[in-house]
Amino acid sequence: MGRLAGPTAIAAFLALASGPAWATQAFDDCANLAASKYEPGYEGSGPIDYVGIDSSTSGEITEPCQAALQEDPTSVQVKAWLGSAYAADGKYADGLPMLEEAAKAGNVVALRALGTLLILGKGEKADPVRGTQLLQQAAEAGFAPAEFSLAQSYDFGDGVDADPTQAFHWYLAAAKAGVAKAQVVIGDRMQTGKGVTANDKDAFAWFSKAAAMNDAEGQYRVGIAYLEGRGIKASKTKALASIKASSDQFFGPGLNALGYLTQLGIGVAADPAAAAELYSDAKGRGIPVASYNYARLEEDGTGIDADPIAARRDYLAAAQAGEMRAAVNLALMELKGTGGDVDVADAIRWLRAAADAGNPAAQNNLGRLYELGVGVEADAGKARALYEQSADQGYKLAGDNLSRLGG
Repeated sequence: MGRLAGPTAIAAFLALASGPAWATQAFDDCANLAASKYEPGYEGSGPIDYVGIDSSTSGEITEPCQAALQEDPTSVQVKAWLGSAYAADGKYADGLPMLEEAAKAGNVVALRALGTLLILGKGEKADPVRGTQLLQQAAEAGFAPAEFSLAQSYDFGDGVDADPTQAFHWYLAAAKAGVAKAQVVIGDRMQTGKGVTANDKDAFAWFSKAAAMNDAEGQYRVGIAYLEGRGIKASKTKALASIKASSDQFFGPGLNALGYLTQLGIGVAADPAAAAELYSDAKGRGIPVASYNYARLEEDGTGIDADPIAARRDYLAAAQAGEMRAAVNLALMELKGTGGDVDVADAIRWLRAAADAGNPAAQNNLGRLYELGVGVEADAGKARALYEQSADQGYKLAGDNLSRLGG
């Protein structure tokens, strides 16, 4: 016969239990709305994903969890859920004391929620060091959302020194636990070799895991991998199917990519008008490259009516968001006075920004301005240097210009 558990062992068991010893209807009503699917006792069944309780879910959680707490004012778990809901709703004075109490009791939901608030400085003065320590505690307890958040702390240096190896370690832990966003990050790191040895085949495998969970970014990355033949045999048909699945979820990059395939007729009949609509949808979701792609159609009148004024405006928006190909096209319109006034000074400003970012077309075009002395003092040496930078990237016009200068 086994030895009977003593009072200490029984207390320890009860402390580890996911809910009250005798769950009530009020507790269940709260849990059915507020439990994390990564939380002990609710693995796979909780309704809350890795992001935790946020403003979109907090409203319906508050009332049932208030009832559960009124019924059992000692419930650490209910305090963690209700405190998270209050914080998500901006009611920090109500939520933070509950999260502090639950975190002290070791509740992983509270540790992650409070740690995140401290890092962001929401509800009280920012304390990224303590915030990351709380994330570490929850992550070491195996709570996948905290593993993901801790990885971000190491990624961005929040409360700890930035460490890509540690970031990869914790992203991988979250990915293995089934966090689709972490799986996408791991796939990306394996493509770029950040924090790990690059491996395109393994990257594709992780993107596929996320896609299988219907994650829109995972579907998009799988589609791009099939398009490029990166880590998997290239397939236009499979690329189209995966990118369309992403686009159907209104994922901005997926919409833009489907627009690209549709415009060029890759895996699907070419349809510039449909491509324009997809680019427009992606542009509305703040995707700079979509603004660039849509502006090109506006400038050329492909699939839509030509509108150089709108094209110039969309090139500007994309350039301001860091899309340097748009900066090059905007500069050309400014030099020609297309869609607005001639503005040589601004054109040179954008060409310099794009050239400094390594864009070969910008380097060539700026070199041409230096060669001719347009808007700048003529300087054959600067022109040659810019042509060389561009030609070294395989830009043919720069090579032709360099040859003409005898270089």
